[in-house]
Amino acid sequence: MLCGELVADLERYRPAIPAESSESEVLSLLEKRSDLRLGELYREFRVEESDSDLSLDTQFALYQREVRAVLLPRYARLAKLQNQQEQAPRRAWQGRELYNRITYGISFFLLGVFLVRAPFIPLWEKWIPFALAALAPILSPFLPDLHGAWLAQKHQVALFGLAEDLDKLGRSLPLPPVSDSREGKRLLAASAQVASAQAATIAATKKESS
Repeated sequence: MLCGELVADLERYRPAIPAESSESEVLSLLEKRSDLRLGELYREFRVEESDSDLSLDTQFALYQREVRAVLLPRYARLAKLQNQQEQAPRRAWQGRELYNRITYGISFFLLGVFLVRAPFIPLWEKWIPFALAALAPILSPFLPDLHGAWLAQKHQVALFGLAEDLDKLGRSLPLPPVSDSREGKRLLAASAQVASAQAATIAATKKESS
């Protein structure tokens, strides 16, 4: 949960990193952002009301070490690649513009074939598919960016894989202690009640099965 919130914050910060930055520069910027936000998220996760000195917190030092060693290097590579693709200059009939024009041209042509061939649509003009295919590249700049959506989806899949690996890592680390604040005690009591209810449910299930 802690790393998930941190990655979500880094994703909001990522577009502010220049696309021409090197991987080491991206990593340096992400480390500064992580150092700023990780402490805040850690206190929120502990439901802590006071500003304690996290430099003396061994649990926080453990999480900070894993974030720097595992999360940030992998995320820096993903962030650099995504920024280069998102912030690349757009030129007509090149790159992503060409991809969008070709994709929309094929899609509009297939739509035209469907309109002509479908028996329940009273259209038999053979020129309709070709007209739509010719019109699609002209209209593509005003239509949704298919290439951008594909890049965003690809980036989200990569982030999902990173989140899964971080989840496996997190299961091997101890949970941060809940603070002694009023909200912290309330959270601890609620967790104990949930654990007790789950234990009772498991015991009842075993009794019924026996």
